[in-house]
Amino acid sequence: MRQFLEYLVLISVGVLLVGSLIGVLLDRPIFISYAYSGSMRPTIEKGDLFFVNPLSRHPEVGDIIVFNANGRWTVHRVIAVTEDGYITKGDNNIAPDQQSGLIPAVRDKDVAGKVVSISGRVIKIPALGNYLGEGLSDKTKLLLGVLLSFLGIAAFSGQGKVARRKKGVFKIRFRTLYMMAAVILLITVAISVFVSWEVVPLDYVVTSGGGLREGWYLPGEEFSREVTVKNNNFYPMVYYVSAGGPVEDISERSFSLGPKAEKKFNVTLKAPEDTSIYSTKIRINAYPRTLPVSWITYLHGMGPTFPLLGILGEVAVLLALIYIISGAGNEEILRINRRSLKIRRIAEVFGL
Repeated sequence: MRQFLEYLVLISVGVLLVGSLIGVLLDRPIFISYAYSGSMRPTIEKGDLFFVNPLSRHPEVGDIIVFNANGRWTVHRVIAVTEDGYITKGDNNIAPDQQSGLIPAVRDKDVAGKVVSISGRVIKIPALGNYLGEGLSDKTKLLLGVLLSFLGIAAFSGQGKVARRKKGVFKIRFRTLYMMAAVILLITVAISVFVSWEVVPLDYVVTSGGGLREGWYLPGEEFSREVTVKNNNFYPMVYYVSAGGPVEDISERSFSLGPKAEKKFNVTLKAPEDTSIYSTKIRINAYPRTLPVSWITYLHGMGPTFPLLGILGEVAVLLALIYIISGAGNEEILRINRRSLKIRRIAEVFGL
């Protein structure tokens, strides 16, 4: 029972690490984020890293939330709740965000979560966000996430105690190796999912010479553009299409595709009244059909990262069951000391 609880805790930590890592790579806060400016001073200083509860998406007045403001993730406090959405303001700002009219009232679907606090005091790590944002490349962030996962596994497997009892001896047990492999698999699954996500730009020009060239439209004119999606994977995927701005309609907002299949759909837009060059982004989120489509749809309604977390949780539970059913225990498979290197075959662990 104790072993199962340890593994369950490790799975939770692993999902937290993987989710946070994906959030950093996708520039979308999931469990952690940091302040880009000093608009929330003194509550949150610029560069402070804080924690986000992604399950709390219906805030109240006084709550600090992370939300999408015209494509930019912002952390501000809710000062009022209206029929149109939440009115927000930075603690260090004079006016609410919505006063200028450039930022609309925040809707539930734009909320990434509520900032975690205890008795009104935000839990944060000062200035760490500055280093994460500017001092690390995406590859380094990925390697750091893997390293942190491995360190967590080593801590749970009790290797530190062995090293203190027998100086100069390092042991690797099957449980440690299995957990490392499980973390690598979780990260691989996560990466394979988010690399399937697409942002398709639809570029067009609004001008009085609309129709003279392809992609030129009159102010206020309604037009359609075709988008093609192809499933390059060897397993079925379910797709969800979303867009903002002047999009009037999307002919297919969700659909499934088999391996190597493709789908075409139309996006109907209405040209703005001002003449200029515009670009509307169509976001396409794809997920392997390892969960029932109805579950994936429900989770996607909470946010595009929630189906991914559900899939990771499913894989983690499956790995835990395989480990328990195998009955392999915690046998030693590798020992390194000053005099010798002892390696046991994996088959011996299972008594084969």
